[in-house]
Amino acid sequence: MARFTSPVIRRLASWLAVPWLLSAHLAGAAPIELMVEDAAAPWSNSDGTGYANDVVLAAYAAAHAEVKLTVVPYARCKTYVMAGAVAGCFSMSDAPELHGKVRFADVPLFLAYPRFFQNTAHPVNARGLVDLAPGTRVAIVNGYEYPPEVMRLEQRGVRLLAARSEVVNLKKLAAGRVDLVLAMMDDLKTDQVLLYEAQVEGVAFAFQAAPQGSYLGFSLTHPDGERARALFNSGYAAIVANGVKRTIDRKWNLPAAASR
Repeated sequence: MARFTSPVIRRLASWLAVPWLLSAHLAGAAPIELMVEDAAAPWSNSDGTGYANDVVLAAYAAAHAEVKLTVVPYARCKTYVMAGAVAGCFSMSDAPELHGKVRFADVPLFLAYPRFFQNTAHPVNARGLVDLAPGTRVAIVNGYEYPPEVMRLEQRGVRLLAARSEVVNLKKLAAGRVDLVLAMMDDLKTDQVLLYEAQVEGVAFAFQAAPQGSYLGFSLTHPDGERARALFNSGYAAIVANGVKRTIDRKWNLPAAASR
């Protein structure tokens, strides 16, 4: 029986008795690779900071897993996770092209509200999506996911014009090059924050569509995809239970009603 009590066997037994420790060992050898958008302030900023970044890092820390975040334009983030080049990407919302390629975490990182802005010198005669006339030029962001009812606007002759960011689109709106800008807003990214960032005048809120969740999405083909998803889900539940998430909410001034 002595041959079963070597230090190596005892160490392996201790790992198997504590599953998260085994996960931590494996993750430490190969950090989970995630990509994050570079232009979604204050959720994810170009310098790698942001509310969503904090939540993701805290969740993996609680799950004792090492992660590597790479900050990139959202279109690249989305392309890489769909192709299985990285384990995950955030923040993502449901879209037909993701089906069969990306699976979301159990809960969203935050809710996004599709808000439309117009040029006050040339207002659009619309109080909602159903009122938009054929030929209306609506600026959106390349690679972003929008609610299905927004994407169906093209079937009615509405023109969806993509650019790199909402700030670029607002400048186009102020210059009269588009009729509306669709910006995905939330509990932290207010109209005032966005318009200040764009440094534009003569632009105002027009109307809002139904909200959608923004998630950490995981590749269905990357070898770390499902493990990364399971670790995030368990870590997220842990930081909700131990109060770490609420601390992050307070740090970023997230309204209590929006906190999960």
